[in-house]
Amino acid sequence: MTNPTPFDSGIERNRQRAAEGSVNAMNDLAIGLRDRFRYSGEVADLLAGIACLRRAIGYVPDHPIRHELSVNLSALLLDHFHLVGDLAALREVVARCDAVIPRLGEEGRLVAAMMRADSLIRLAEHTRDLAHLTDAIGSASRLPRTPGVEWILGTALRVRYEFTGDHAALVDAAAALRRGVAAIPVDDPDHAGVLSELGNVLQLSAEHTGDEPVRESGIRYLRAAVDSTPSTSPLLPSRTMDLSAALLDRGRRTGDVAALTEAVVLARAALAASAPGTRWAGSCRANLLLTLECLFERTGDAGLLDEAIEIGGSAPAGDPAQVTLALLLGNAHHARFLRAGAETDLRRAITALSDVVETVPYGEVDHVVALANLGRIWLSDYGIGHDPESLRRSVAALGTAVRASAPETSLRAGVLFDYGNALVAEFGHRGDPATLAAAGHAFLAAAEIEAWPPLARITAARAWANTEAGADRWPRARDAFAFAVGLLPLAVSRGLVRADQQRTLAQLDGLAADAAAVALWADDPETAVRLLELGRGQLGGQLLQSRSDLSRLHAVAPELARRLSGIFDRLPPSRPLAGAAADERHHLDIELRQVLAEVRALPGMADFLAPPELGALLACTVDGPVVLINVSGFRSDALIVRPAGITTVELPRVTPEAVADRVTAFDAALAASARPGPEETGAQTVITEILGWLWDAVAEPVLERLGHTAAPPGDWPRVWWSPIGRLALLPIHAAGRFPDGAAVLDRVVSSYTPTLRALQYAKSRATNAEGDLAIVAIGAVPGGTTLGSVRREAADIAALTPATTLRDAAATVDAVRAALGTHASVHFACHAASDPDDPSAGHLVVHDGRLSVLDISALDLSGARLAVLSACETSRGTQRIPDEGLHLVSAFQLAGFPQVIGTLWQVNDLVARQVAVELHRGIAAGEDAATALHHAVRGCRERYAAAPALWAAHLHSGR
Repeated sequence: MTNPTPFDSGIERNRQRAAEGSVNAMNDLAIGLRDRFRYSGEVADLLAGIACLRRAIGYVPDHPIRHELSVNLSALLLDHFHLVGDLAALREVVARCDAVIPRLGEEGRLVAAMMRADSLIRLAEHTRDLAHLTDAIGSASRLPRTPGVEWILGTALRVRYEFTGDHAALVDAAAALRRGVAAIPVDDPDHAGVLSELGNVLQLSAEHTGDEPVRESGIRYLRAAVDSTPSTSPLLPSRTMDLSAALLDRGRRTGDVAALTEAVVLARAALAASAPGTRWAGSCRANLLLTLECLFERTGDAGLLDEAIEIGGSAPAGDPAQVTLALLLGNAHHARFLRAGAETDLRRAITALSDVVETVPYGEVDHVVALANLGRIWLSDYGIGHDPESLRRSVAALGTAVRASAPETSLRAGVLFDYGNALVAEFGHRGDPATLAAAGHAFLAAAEIEAWPPLARITAARAWANTEAGADRWPRARDAFAFAVGLLPLAVSRGLVRADQQRTLAQLDGLAADAAAVALWADDPETAVRLLELGRGQLGGQLLQSRSDLSRLHAVAPELARRLSGIFDRLPPSRPLAGAAADERHHLDIELRQVLAEVRALPGMADFLAPPELGALLACTVDGPVVLINVSGFRSDALIVRPAGITTVELPRVTPEAVADRVTAFDAALAASARPGPEETGAQTVITEILGWLWDAVAEPVLERLGHTAAPPGDWPRVWWSPIGRLALLPIHAAGRFPDGAAVLDRVVSSYTPTLRALQYAKSRATNAEGDLAIVAIGAVPGGTTLGSVRREAADIAALTPATTLRDAAATVDAVRAALGTHASVHFACHAASDPDDPSAGHLVVHDGRLSVLDISALDLSGARLAVLSACETSRGTQRIPDEGLHLVSAFQLAGFPQVIGTLWQVNDLVARQVAVELHRGIAAGEDAATALHHAVRGCRERYAAAPALWAAHLHSGR
């Protein structure tokens, strides 16, 4: 031994005595060697201990001590099985225990009976012989319920579940193991083992049911088991692998990339620490393959797939996990084919999975999984050459897998979804409406299985809706889309950090728009509006919910109100977390849902913190209509929302493709317009043409329906625009036929709102609070261009209204935060930036750092009135998730400012100053902020009529 251990001196002492022929010393030496093996993982110690006990037993063929020695040998043989999977060792343990149990005292009988039952359980696991398991459960059930017996019973019931799929066995297993954990001392060497088994049982239960609290409880036990296992223990790789698998399940179900990343790190560590030939080495390799593939699915990092294929291909011949490895390797090749298109990967996938299907007995889980994945691969093969035989094989394999999979499990849901996709392909090939209907039934059945991850269920429900729409069954398609939209809160739970929420929402782009369009085909505009409200602004809606007035709850259940308030305080939008911090966030999210369920069960509280009813949303349009502009491949419409109801205006020229093309062209023109030279004039022409299209296709039909057909003779009417999807990236408020034609600016005062709920919130936060204006003016920051007009902008505004100015070095992060909390209004004249990949990282640049969208939206400011963001791109959303409205303007609204003024793109420094000064001049003269901005922009348009990129960027959002 290279490193000293606490057992060394005792081993050497007993070694000397054993050499002299002492049987007792041989026994003590063997026990010491076993303890040192468990401490250090030195296999030679375990083998030496086994040999020592065999020698001792040979010395006493007729002495009663032989029975005690046989029990101790059985313990070491069990350790040897756990290390290398030696089934002969298990059979020897059963035989020895059967022989000695009648000859032992009470304590010895209990120990031997427990080892016998444990060995039978392991035999059942590895031989699939149910008789062994039945014997183990029967004999263990007759033993006194010590912690060790509870451990064995729990393990046996877990294996029964693996045989039968009966979830009740897992429930009973968890109960037994909880009793064991409660009774066994924390410092007992077996404590970590019971924790690990309980964690695994709970993890299996969560996989079966999709129950998040159970899964998170399992992770807590598994993490504790790893933490309690010595770093040198031979059991550490196995327990690390189990924790990795649980975190993998969390990541797959919730989309938590940090969990998947930690799972990969742990899986790599477990495999690296697993000596070749150990029982769990193959399982560690398979677990690493699976974690790598799942992290790839979430991040798209192709290097992870390459690593998985390399690891799977380097597995030694005869690996105990070779079936699982072949299955996973086939999946990895298929995934790489889907990404890179190399047919060699597809062929390797077909070969690998065909071999598994042929070698694993029908009905076993691995057979079902392999058959389902082979069906998916044949569908990919059909996509290459449209060979009907590939399609036939796909449908046949997936249909068989559906019939063989256990009901209400996530496995069955996934197979049903794939089967539905194969049937859709068959419908495309044959055109039989019955096939399309069957596909819809498969998608529906998948979407209804609660054990499946919410994102997957939404995807299935969307596919179901599309089959109904494809058959012109619009009411059924509407209901299917409503089902999908209703699952959105589960898919972007507060337990996720913001980056993961954004990643999930990007995969569901256009869901709300399609849902609303289908509802309109079903002649149901009220449901269309409701689905647009429920399907957009998820992340902002979570913050609005946490800012809700809890006084109603305080009056009836003050303790629940206190708990709810505390959870909201501890669950703000978050940057990436890992380990125990991530565990805590998921736990808080679960607790939040449990508390809300308790509250809503109280009399009269069923609607507590639920989304507002349509009537309440209609009421918030009393000051002017809100125009929801829905863009979908099904149809596009403007939904004019007024207190009296909803008016639909069809927009036949607006399609997702038309909008996408113009957004691309608009962005390119903006970039060109910022570069002085011959390209600038052409770029302004392109922008002008797009503004004309916006007028013809969107704004004019809406304004005509509203009766705004000319400039108003008196007060300017107001309209709130709420564009859906990528249309939100274009300036509807600036639409018009320029230079001399009709324009929105000449008909109405425009404002924006991401959702009706956001407008309702803005109006609820409206205040007449007095207080001077805080001006944050930063003309230069390290690495940024100098804003030469900032100093004058601040001075001109301060001359119009009482103001406190934080200029340059005085405008630190802390100083700006303090000013936001003590001033009703704030004006920023500084650099800002949006982030198309991570919109929550968009930020204002202050002297010593940044104030991001995430930072600002987490504030809760009372008495706030107006925020003016005279900086670049402060209202610029992202093409990835345009319906979330994640930008600086929305962040300030969520922080409590009922009115915010921002910009859609980079603005000229001089023009920004002119607009800002005229804005504040109008406010000082008594105009409301929206009207003052309207006049300031009109004035700027007059000065720069031929350059809309200069005057069209500014907008007003809020009440």
